[in-house]
Amino acid sequence: MQVSEVFLRDKHGRCIERGDVLKVYHFTGPRRKRYFMYKQAMGTRLLGSGAEYMVFDHLDLNAEHYLELCDGRKLEDYEIVQSIDAKFEERPLPQPPRHKEG
Repeated sequence: MQVSEVFLRDKHGRCIERGDVLKVYHFTGPRRKRYFMYKQAMGTRLLGSGAEYMVFDHLDLNAEHYLELCDGRKLEDYEIVQSIDAKFEERPLPQPPRHKEG
C-alpha cells in the first residue's frame, strides 16, 4: 500500500486510513483511571481552502462527525485498534532520519 503525501498517524506512527477504528484518550478520572472514546476514520474530504481533512465519526447513530487536517501529524492520543483488513499492525512505520557520519 502506498502512503500519500497527505496523512495522519496514530501514536505508534501508523498511517490512519479509511475504515480504521481508533481508541482516543478522553480524560483521567478518579484514582488515575483513564477513559477513552472510540472513533472511526470515514475517509478524507477536500474543503474550499484546498486542504484535505480526515472525517472521524463518533460511532453512534447520529450523523455528527469532526475533521482533522491531514498535515502529516502524529496524533499522540489516537491508537488504531481495528481496521477493515485487520492488518494495521503490518503497516510501515516511519523511518528515523539517518545521520551521516562525516
